[in-house]
Amino acid sequence: MLVAAIDTATLVLSVALCEADAIGVRVLAEAREEAQRGGHGARLPGALLELLQARGLGTADVSGWVCGVGPGSFTGLRIGVATWKGFAYAHRRPLVGASSLAAMALEAAASAPPEAVLVPLLDAKKGEVYAGFFRAAGQGVEPVAPEAALAPDALAERVRALPGAVVFGHGVRAYPALAALPALASGPATPSAVALSRLAAPALASAAFDATQVFALEPHYVRASEAEVKFPHGLGPGSTQPR
Repeated sequence: MLVAAIDTATLVLSVALCEADAIGVRVLAEAREEAQRGGHGARLPGALLELLQARGLGTADVSGWVCGVGPGSFTGLRIGVATWKGFAYAHRRPLVGASSLAAMALEAAASAPPEAVLVPLLDAKKGEVYAGFFRAAGQGVEPVAPEAALAPDALAERVRALPGAVVFGHGVRAYPALAALPALASGPATPSAVALSRLAAPALASAAFDATQVFALEPHYVRASEAEVKFPHGLGPGSTQPR
């Protein structure tokens, strides 16, 4: 099964083509690049098409689509999810979403101490980090606590309460207060589309195209958007917000 995976949770766009079968996931091609002017929207779907065309393939050859659903940049996630939804709809192929933080944990698991609690961190802005809490489980990872958006002090308190917890990711560098926490130096800074493919491979193996499921897939933002905070009842008919 040819799998196309993407993550747009951060300023780093990660795209990968993988071959997934009963044995595992084999990487055919991958690309990572920092967002330039125009953001990820300026490079999609071009970044994927370049990988496919270099191998004489097109989007119709893709058997399954995988996208990171965050948490992360609201705009970035919407761009990635919407692009992959379009391809899944157009070619009637299954689409699977996977946690961007779980992908970081899976990538870090190979170099982490046994039984470590893997705590990937991404900068959530507004004085917070997006945090995940995972343990390696077989060929994947399993959560030991829900993903959350936390202030550095609150995150540090949680980490110290978890024996064997190690932090890593771009979020560690965003806040000096986190520098004192136990860190995994070899952990990834941002999510990888290859790791997302490995996370989603079991679900894709038995998946079929389902338009309802594709439609229902949404980013996992963790916290409310600025618009939801300021206008919880909207601005349309029946709104209680002043105009």
